Amino acid sequence: MEFLLPFYNILPVYPIRAGLLEDAAPRLPTPPPATPPQKSPVEALRSSAAPRRAEDRREVEAATQRLVKPGDHPISSCLCVAQCPGYARHLFDGMSPSEECGIDDLPDELLQQILSLLSADEAVKTCVLSRRWRHLWKSTDILRVAYSTDRWKSSDEFKKFVNHLVLLRGISPLRELDLRFNARRYEDVVHDGGSDPYQCVMLWVMYAVMCRVQVLKIHNLDQIDIEVYKGMPLVSPHLTKIELSGIELKNCFLNFSSCPALKELYFTKNCGFDSVYEILSRSIQCLHIFHCRFGEYHRTDIYAPSLVTLLLEGFCGRTPFLGRMPSLVEASVRPHQDCDDSCSNSYSGNCEDEYCDGCHCRYEVSDDSESVLLGGLTEAENLKLIAGPNIFIFRSDLRWCPLFSKLKCLLLNEWCLASNFSALACILEHSPVLRKLTLKISKEYKSMVELETEENDNPLWKPAAISEHLKVVKVHCKEVDEGVYKIGKWLSTLDKKVIIKQRKQPPKLFCLEEGNIC
Repeated sequence: MEFLLPFYNILPVYPIRAGLLEDAAPRLPTPPPATPPQKSPVEALRSSAAPRRAEDRREVEAATQRLVKPGDHPISSCLCVAQCPGYARHLFDGMSPSEECGIDDLPDELLQQILSLLSADEAVKTCVLSRRWRHLWKSTDILRVAYSTDRWKSSDEFKKFVNHLVLLRGISPLRELDLRFNARRYEDVVHDGGSDPYQCVMLWVMYAVMCRVQVLKIHNLDQIDIEVYKGMPLVSPHLTKIELSGIELKNCFLNFSSCPALKELYFTKNCGFDSVYEILSRSIQCLHIFHCRFGEYHRTDIYAPSLVTLLLEGFCGRTPFLGRMPSLVEASVRPHQDCDDSCSNSYSGNCEDEYCDGCHCRYEVSDDSESVLLGGLTEAENLKLIAGPNIFIFRSDLRWCPLFSKLKCLLLNEWCLASNFSALACILEHSPVLRKLTLKISKEYKSMVELETEENDNPLWKPAAISEHLKVVKVHCKEVDEGVYKIGKWLSTLDKKVIIKQRKQPPKLFCLEEGNIC
């Protein structure tokens, strides 16, 4: 009965007012109005959808709210605004022609952009809105898959959903794959029967590569690392960016020689390189390794000749070996205080204590015949080298006197001031175009100065030559003490202006009643 024309629209209408029949004189019958023009089937269907019963309207709205919850995502609430009276397969038919300016009137390309902001399970729910929305989710070029215990009943349910998702989606082109795994509590792991949601990660990655993915993101916030087992390396001419966190990486996976378009590579938050011997890519221009673990008994070789930006901060284990980087512009290196290249007995890491892991195992992991770190940073224009007082990797590399021929801006901390400024003097002597030098001094340097004053009476080192472009040296410190005064005195002997900038300390809180510091 849904497709029958409404006959009451074509019946003649006679206007009758109250009280007119008793007193009115006989009149000629009013001629019926002209028959309205015949409607097209589309217009007839549209007009027939308007007077549907209120009960049907309420049922459809309730069903739609159950399928797409407004609280799930901001875009989901926008989709709920487009609800209209009608059956589930004609949700938008109840709108009058003058009101048809909602979300359903947008082009498919814009709707796909909206769907790309949703997670995969939210995007799939939109298939019930209308016939037009039934397959739109399959053609979105961004696939966001997120696992959390408050969203999924079990990891098996999550894996089953994603496996069915990629099966139904087919090999439609994919611009970005974003996999996220939130942290699980211990009781959630026990309730899940020891199962984990990571078993199919590499299968989903291979699916994305088949779909010519350009951006690959895998972020794991759980305490259990996702293990990438040995196998074939990634082969993709379309991949341009990779972001990984919480991944236990294997050697074969980090050979990117078959990804010629790869430009950006990010490893963050506890990625493990314990069994990685080489990171190889001739095309990457940006490499970030932040708070990761390297092997304890070997050095990882990083070969990236096209690298422009390098960030290597907060890493544990052995410092990686850097190959030559002729295109390098900016680099920042800051080992973690627990880095294995550390020694509390010797300045350059060559003490004879057999119980010192930093020095005793050093010759087992490298032949000590060339620079480990600084040799690959000689082409940088902007350089930041930060290390604790016990980290000897920078001082050890300076024995080879690397030449920083392009270095213009340099930021160092107190590691370069030990042993009578010998490290700082060596760097200044081998940086012919240096323009800006900044020294960051912490409280740890004060104890270092006191110790060296007692044990070392050798004269201060001075560079044989220094850049004529360097006019001013900035010293950042929390307080101007004996150590800072010693630095300023040494720099003044080089005919350089010294600017000391004292960092502001956080304000102290006082308890007004007791008069003490809280």
